[in-house]
Amino acid sequence: MNALTLAELRLRHAALTERAERLEQRWRTLPPTAKAVALGKEIKVLREQADDYKALLDAVATAEGRQT
Repeated sequence: MNALTLAELRLRHAALTERAERLEQRWRTLPPTAKAVALGKEIKVLREQADDYKALLDAVATAEGRQT
């Protein structure tokens, strides 16, 4: 995989992780309401997407014989 594609994958992983962390900080301050539940679900989805990018990066690194 070329360097530009790898950089884009790393950027997307980092952006999703950062967004999930910022939302989680906000989520922790909310009272237990429907809004908090919805925000929790959004955080879960963002973390899953970030994990998918990380898994893809790890698979590419393994295939190319290096570590991320």
